[in-house]
Amino acid sequence: MSTLNPTTMVMNKMPPKVPKRRVYALIDGFNMYHALDCFDAATNDQDKTRFQKYKWLCFRTLMSRFVKEDTEELVKVVFFTAFPYWNEAKRLRHQTYVSALKARGVEYVKGEFKRSRIRCRATCKEEFDSPEEKQTDVNIATAIIQFASEYDTLILVTADSDQVPAVRLLKSLHPEKVVYILPPIGRNSKELVKEAGRNSRKIMSEQHLEASILPNPVDVVRDGRVTAQIWKPDSWPLPERFQAAPP
Repeated sequence: MSTLNPTTMVMNKMPPKVPKRRVYALIDGFNMYHALDCFDAATNDQDKTRFQKYKWLCFRTLMSRFVKEDTEELVKVVFFTAFPYWNEAKRLRHQTYVSALKARGVEYVKGEFKRSRIRCRATCKEEFDSPEEKQTDVNIATAIIQFASEYDTLILVTADSDQVPAVRLLKSLHPEKVVYILPPIGRNSKELVKEAGRNSRKIMSEQHLEASILPNPVDVVRDGRVTAQIWKPDSWPLPERFQAAPP
């Protein structure tokens, strides 16, 4: 007569392992940049620049602060942006930053700036050309729906209410999806939060930013070895404890 192994009996009674929830994070790059560049709730001119020292920010690290390691997995972080064509120095700084993000595992989707003819609202009433960012809002909205089968939880980093229709469509097509709205620091979007559902708002704090600064330089690693280094733009400040002089 055969006997049962007690260890086997215990193992057979163990519940199946529950897979972690897949998390996607989509970041509105310019919405975030402008929040860091000029603090909307500033009480004086000096206070407006209080978050500029966090521009050299790792979005994969930042997004991981809002993921529960035991039940969730940060699968993809996508940064949506456009490069300014009218200012070479700004364009180069922005490209440098995007290259650093890519080196840290952040994907990016590129929009464009277009010339837009607008009329002065002051006394002159003259018309003039002004660059206007195009495609980014549509690119984010498209990604929300296009990648729906690839995530269980979506973190949307923006305060732009233009994304309300996309979130509404997602919740209509996939009511099981969880959507979190993470407005850039100092900003809010009641319309998006309302559309995403109860308890959908996450709050970005200065402590989150402080803990998510990119190294300076950022190593570019290929085949297990460092092949290049990316230094932050000289004009971008860093929190004092992160400052390091380039070689």
